[in-house]
Amino acid sequence: MKDKLVQATLEEMESRSLKFTMDDLARKLHASKSSIYKIVDSKEDLIRLVMHWAMDKFDRKAAELLSGQGPVNRRLMAYCGLFFHTFWYLPDAVNEDLEARYEDIWKEWDQYREARFDDMMALLKEGVEKGEYRKVNLPVVRQCVFSAARGLTDPDFLRKTNMTGRDVLEILEDIMLKGLEKRDDECTPAEAEKKGEKTR
Repeated sequence: MKDKLVQATLEEMESRSLKFTMDDLARKLHASKSSIYKIVDSKEDLIRLVMHWAMDKFDRKAAELLSGQGPVNRRLMAYCGLFFHTFWYLPDAVNEDLEARYEDIWKEWDQYREARFDDMMALLKEGVEKGEYRKVNLPVVRQCVFSAARGLTDPDFLRKTNMTGRDVLEILEDIMLKGLEKRDDECTPAEAEKKGEKTR
């Protein structure tokens, strides 16, 4: 029942942020509210349960990537994907509601999320040591990624660009790990236009 409750809560959060009620969950689960209150004491307790569930799930998957074998770049890309899909999977309104209505849970969630950047830096350091990445100042990289992630998920910026937090963070991931330099298999807009003219 606990797993079903967590999944139902996540579905409500995805569609309605934190504006759902315990009655909404009971209807969704085809259960009584009393059965829900046997698992959690309140809506706040439920939100905390869901956040801890997400943290535990992240820790299990991240541990495999951090201690795993294979190319660092492949594991780092997988870690970034896990990071972004864990912390920006839900609508941005969820973070806003958490911060406004459940300050203690928000602080725990935000501190946990920030600490996960250190794991990302550990993988980057491993990549530098193995020669997969060039040597760079990792504390500066960490601050760039952390500051950019915070700035890029600002609600005003997202509204202006008509993107979600996950959209912009996936773009940031691509830029940070692949750089801005044009790859050999890519062409400029002008080159693409010339190729189009030749095939007409």
